[in-house]
Amino acid sequence: MAVDKKIINAVKKSFLKLDFSKMEEICGDEAKTRMYLIEPILEILGYSRMDEKDMLTEISAGWGQKNERADLALIIKGKTPEIIIECKKLGKKLTDKEASQLNNYFINTKGSKIGILTNGFEWRFYAQNEATKETKLYEIPFLTLFLNEMDDITIEKLAAFHKNAIDIKEVLEDAQNEFFLQGFSDAFTEEMINPSDEFIKAIFNKMGHMEGRRLTEKIKEDLKKLINSNNIQSALPKIIESESKNGNIVITTAEELKIYHAVKTIIINSVKKIDYSRVSYRDQKNSFSILVDDNQRKVIAKITSNKDSYFIEIPGKIDKIPFKGLDSIVNLNKQIIEVAKNYLLD
Repeated sequence: MAVDKKIINAVKKSFLKLDFSKMEEICGDEAKTRMYLIEPILEILGYSRMDEKDMLTEISAGWGQKNERADLALIIKGKTPEIIIECKKLGKKLTDKEASQLNNYFINTKGSKIGILTNGFEWRFYAQNEATKETKLYEIPFLTLFLNEMDDITIEKLAAFHKNAIDIKEVLEDAQNEFFLQGFSDAFTEEMINPSDEFIKAIFNKMGHMEGRRLTEKIKEDLKKLINSNNIQSALPKIIESESKNGNIVITTAEELKIYHAVKTIIINSVKKIDYSRVSYRDQKNSFSILVDDNQRKVIAKITSNKDSYFIEIPGKIDKIPFKGLDSIVNLNKQIIEVAKNYLLD
């Protein structure tokens, strides 16, 4: 779902002001997690906790004689809450038990379409299960975001739930598509193991056979035998090459790995008595990050590329500069150590 860049930039700017490093000290229980972390995040998304047209607290969601109450509810349009939120203490592991609790509140809140389960850092988004006649949520989330590891992709996905951007109908349609596509792997595997006549015919029609040649039972059986693990494996390099040229696949290059190992070597030789396995990398479509604890908020160095040229950036220290061999890394020795110590020894 496309989101206005102004909204995305506003959300990003506000998130940069949140000091996640202090939240574990502040959020000692569920109430404080909600007050100091969850509700401020919702306000960044355009829902005012002071306006009952935006956000409701402790709303009735009981059944029978129970006086159950959902923690939060968001109103997009009108007066009926469309998003139900179940809050947990920061650091609490989110399990099926908490998801079931959210589902119970959802079932008993008329008009709700989306459920959110969160401990402040981890946010799980659940959609109404339209495949059943009973009003309930899907058992698995259609989206999970870790806001303490915020990057541009996470910000854009979160910004889609901004009060001025969200389209509930479109969100639900995207969720339904996500659940449908989850069956692709099983269906694809089954087609490879037991190829259908339609699949065999499609391959036959692309083989450039002689004019007038027909798909006989003999040829059909021969083609079925050729659809095996050896031929699938031999086709993979061509598929990867094609996707790489089209920019549809992330491939970690030898040059990126060279930079990563050089940076890690500098850290190992300079920062003593630490667990060096905490230093790793994350390769994404537009960048290659060397980070600590696989946390996007703890980036030591960021590598970007343009055709055959590579550039290095050390957040807060060095802006993007060209990479011209290992000497480029050695020259950044001081800055690399400073950033690494900041994250590894905190």
